[in-house]
Amino acid sequence: MSVLPIIVLYNVDYHTTNVYKTLFRYHSVNNVLLYENSPKPLNKQYASDSVFYHHDLNNGGVSAAYNFGASLARQMDGIDALLLLDEDTIFESDYVMVLEQLIEKHRHIDIFVPQILYQGDKPFSPIHRKFCRNRGALLPEGEYSLLQYLPVNSGVCVRLSLFEKAGGYNDRIRLDFADFDFFARVGELSDIFYKVNSIAFQSFSNDERDKDRLYKRYLLYLEGAREARKNKLIRRMVDAEVLRHTLALTIRTHSFRFIINYIGI
Repeated sequence: MSVLPIIVLYNVDYHTTNVYKTLFRYHSVNNVLLYENSPKPLNKQYASDSVFYHHDLNNGGVSAAYNFGASLARQMDGIDALLLLDEDTIFESDYVMVLEQLIEKHRHIDIFVPQILYQGDKPFSPIHRKFCRNRGALLPEGEYSLLQYLPVNSGVCVRLSLFEKAGGYNDRIRLDFADFDFFARVGELSDIFYKVNSIAFQSFSNDERDKDRLYKRYLLYLEGAREARKNKLIRRMVDAEVLRHTLALTIRTHSFRFIINYIGI
């Protein structure tokens, strides 16, 4: 079993990212894909025989990155699984080695995910599919159902065969809700995933206070939500999340323009 890590980058130097400093600095892999959505190719210098680099000038987001990675993996000998990553996640240094052992041991499992925390000890992923006060779930190691929980993108290892069978990511959902949509569709084909005994931490670098920038980011968020709502499997989840986020932004900024755009969704 060989895994192809796919790292999505945007306006950041790869060697300054959490995923590099905590994971790939310590564990060499045969191949890795750097998929850059930045306006300029900031990380082209890292391309090598083992590091594949692709610059997406159109910023196709995580969906385009993971689909591109799957296409690349199909052309490579021995690649059986994809490791989906973003730049902000902090991993335990042996996470890749743990994954390689587990995917060999549990051949009936197609998806492996870490426990992701944020703000110290708050569970961030996997998340409950049913609406509840605490969305994040703190789960012991073991097998669980995608019909009850969904993981976020970063840190997920998925066998290439299942990724392709599910049709990959929806290219029309560039960022927000791409994981909801993908794993809900996967759950209709193979609903079991394995929660790995490894903890990761999601670092949210965006503590933006500028109202105009927050509003611009919110419009991109709604773009993903509109497309994700077409998936009946997650429509209620998306509606609940968008309402929560919209109210939080309204309270935070004391501006009603978020509510106004939300009404039109």
